[in-house]
Amino acid sequence: MSLSYFRRQAVALAVFTGVTAVSDVGGINTAYAQATDITQTFVEAGEIGQGFLLKRLDACYLITPEHVVNDAFFASVTAGNAQRSRGDATAIQTLGYDLAILGVTGNAQRQCGIDYASFVSATTDVLKSLKSATQLSVSTISADGARVLTPANIASVDLLRLYIQPTDANTPLMQGMSGSLVFAGNTPVGMLQSVDANTSQGVVLRIDRLLETINPFFNDGLSITSETPLTQLQQTLELTAWSHASPAQISAQFISDGDKTSHWRYRLQQGPQSIGEHNPLHAYRIANQVRLQFSLGASAEAPLQNISSITFSNYSDERDSFIRDFEILASRKAEGAGWVPVYAGTWMIGEKDKTVQLNNVAARRLMLVARSHWNPDATDIVISEVTITNNE
Repeated sequence: MSLSYFRRQAVALAVFTGVTAVSDVGGINTAYAQATDITQTFVEAGEIGQGFLLKRLDACYLITPEHVVNDAFFASVTAGNAQRSRGDATAIQTLGYDLAILGVTGNAQRQCGIDYASFVSATTDVLKSLKSATQLSVSTISADGARVLTPANIASVDLLRLYIQPTDANTPLMQGMSGSLVFAGNTPVGMLQSVDANTSQGVVLRIDRLLETINPFFNDGLSITSETPLTQLQQTLELTAWSHASPAQISAQFISDGDKTSHWRYRLQQGPQSIGEHNPLHAYRIANQVRLQFSLGASAEAPLQNISSITFSNYSDERDSFIRDFEILASRKAEGAGWVPVYAGTWMIGEKDKTVQLNNVAARRLMLVARSHWNPDATDIVISEVTITNNE
């Protein structure tokens, strides 16, 4: 389906329904007013479709039907927010029930909207909303970021799906609307996944089933833990300690040698769940996380250093070697404990450089805590370089 076709259909849809295509700057249907924190998007990938954005830590993700992605590795998104933010999305994972998750970059990432926990809270009354609903609204974003609402009625409901019909035969559901969120009043109750071209009946995946499907990705049960014993390594440069034995400790020099073509490789070999010669990284997720400690070259008598940013690089081109969720802690002490968390975020898979702005954190040491990995069965972590920027 061509992009110009969808533009024409979206305009026609707005005319038929008598609903002006609107952004989030007022003028929105009253029944939809409380849903504006949910950023919906127009998606152009293998096919034209719809999706919505969810924020987790410092990363932004696109949820869209898998058939919209259609084996494409990249997608372009236009958000239906006040800024009409645009961005690119990279395929991360496909799931059951025709769902896909993509990582979003660009302005759309910076204006992602609702976080995962808030979205879950917004859907808690889904069953109550369905029982009392007299009419649903199918919310669709056009190619220019305008929002169009199509009224629809429930034909039937089962444990997985809703089956809906447009209220007015002159305002049909159309191809290109797959991925639109469906609302009962203020509550999102499902995602439109397919439309019968002959009857205009829409098949909607219930929002509770959608959440059950994506929940393992967004909520993996990780928690911050207290001190894990560190094996001290006497390094003349920044990396001074790590938490688990490595078969090639000499590679520690590569993490700060100024050369991104050389890599520090960390293969875990000792831990709570030994499997052959090494452990998968998920064995270290909660009680035994991987920790790397960096000295800023300051003694206890030297002034504290003001750290403006830290950049982690992975130029290995090995997708299975990327850390996923991580935390940065800082200590004003030259040795011992005293660690304070200053940042938690996600290093997107394939993102060669991950820069974290620390806003002048005063410290003598920093610690990187690897909380999870993109591939739970992977065994290696690779970091090509760690660069710290100071404010004098």
